Parts: sequence; C-alpha cells; structure tokens
Amino acid sequence: MSHRLPPLHALAAFVAVARHRSFLHAAHELCVTPSAISHRIKALERHFETTLFSRQHGTVQITPQGELILEAVMSALATLESAHQKLKHADRKVVRVSVGQGFARNWLIERLGTFYRLHREIDLELNGARAARAKMDSLRSGEADIAIHDGEPESKGLDRVPIVKCQVFPVCSPAYRARLPEPDNARALLNADLLRVYRQPWRPWFKAAGVVCQEPDHGPLFSDSGLMVDAAVRGQGVALARDVLIQHDLDMGRLVRLCNVSINCTYFAVYLAKADSRPEVAAFIDWISNPSRDEELSGPAPLAAAR
Repeated sequence: MSHRLPPLHALAAFVAVARHRSFLHAAHELCVTPSAISHRIKALERHFETTLFSRQHGTVQITPQGELILEAVMSALATLESAHQKLKHADRKVVRVSVGQGFARNWLIERLGTFYRLHREIDLELNGARAARAKMDSLRSGEADIAIHDGEPESKGLDRVPIVKCQVFPVCSPAYRARLPEPDNARALLNADLLRVYRQPWRPWFKAAGVVCQEPDHGPLFSDSGLMVDAAVRGQGVALARDVLIQHDLDMGRLVRLCNVSINCTYFAVYLAKADSRPEVAAFIDWISNPSRDEELSGPAPLAAAR
C-alpha cells in the first residue's frame, strides 16, 4: 500500500501552505527553504495528477481539488489524534454512572470535586437517565456501572447501598402561597393546582397528613421532577418535592414550604452483584455512601446529615 500513498513530508508541506496561504510562511514553520516547499508541493501534484494551489497577484489560493485533498488529510490527522488520546488514557479507569438529572444537578455534581481529589486516576461518565427502568436496563446492558436510584429496586441480581435520606413535602413560589386561602392546611391543598410527576404520587403525603383521598388526577403532569420544580418556581402550582432537589431554591427564596408534614425517601447506589470487585467501582461506592464526602462542602450541612 505504501507505494500508493504520497510522501508524508509532502503532506506536511501541503497542510502548512493551506494554513498560511504562503509558501514562505510554510517554509518557516517547517524549518526548510521555500524552494523545498515548492518541490514538495509539485511532487504531491504529480502524485495526485492535479493542481493543488494557484498563484495570483502574489497570493496563494487552494484549488477545489486541493480542498478535497485537504479535507481528507485533516480527517486522517484527526483520526491519528484520537488514537493518540486513547493511548494516553488507556491506563485510566472509568466508572459510568446513570443518574437522574435533578439529583445530579442539585446534589451529586457539587460533591464530585472531593472524589476527584481522592481518586485522580479515575474518570466518571455521568449519564442523565430519568426513568428507573432505563437506569436498571443500563446496568444490565453494561452501559452503566452504577445507577443512582430513589427507593429500593425490585430487580434481582442487584446490590445497593444507601446514599442519602431526604424528606418530601409540598412547596410553591411565595407569590402562589400568597394566593392560597389556607396555605398550611393539608386538606385545603386538594383545591390548589397540584403539580404532578409520575414517580412521586401525592396520596402517600396526604395520608401522612391525615387526609384520606384518592390520588389526584388533575393538574399538570410532568415526566421529570426538574420540570415540575421549574413550574413551581414560576408560580404555576404546588409541587411535592424532595429537599435534596430544591434546597437551593428554598435558600434563595424562590420556593417556600407548605405544612409541616413530610414523608421519607432514600437514594441508593445500585449495581450488579460483584461489580464492586472492580477497584474503581468499589472506590466510587465507598465514597458516595460515606457521609464524609460532604466535609468539604461550603455553607450549611446537608439536610440529610443534619437530621
């Protein structure tokens, strides 16, 4: 195959001339004479049997044929660079984590700096999965090593460790609260605009508040808790939310809590049995399940740690 390929030094000259639009500047870059650059371009033109550059009024312009060759050369160089990067990082360990976007954005990401300082040899790949089934499927397919899941998964063959306990309670914007006739009356909330999300039904909270009712079947329904919280911040109704997902909004005054009743929820790190036999997976599990991961966080302690 080598006799059909152009000389590599000629390709280097070609790329340099195309970049600078100058034989002289290309010669300076490659530390050769302009004459040597000219000879290499001519050799390349003989190889491809076409004109690669045209000189007009002291300027160098690449021809359409040259553009075609340049595109192929740059693509080949990009492939070589990609292979080089893979070789550089071949000895690095990767842990792939499937996690809901809300939990990643509001809890996990602000803590990852601690993990990276402890384990500089490990890279994390975060996949923002929403549905619980998608997370479990990603574990079985090998697309993820660990899934962050709220509640204990029913699937067999999975191990789990608790990460953080949280409380679930109703919240809304200050402006919406001002419009409620009885903002702290649980039964009165049945008449409010209840924002709903598939994985967090209202009925268990109403039961804890002493209100016997069916699951509300009216009000905006969201597939993602983050969208529901955004709607609550914008004054569109009352959301039943988890403290770890809305603490920033509460601190900033964008949301306020209604009633003093809450129900509990636990987030787990879920993984296939024996997956923690890989040192990098075990390191992440040990870190995320250890309360000391929060020691370097600024500001007040997390709610789960304070209770």
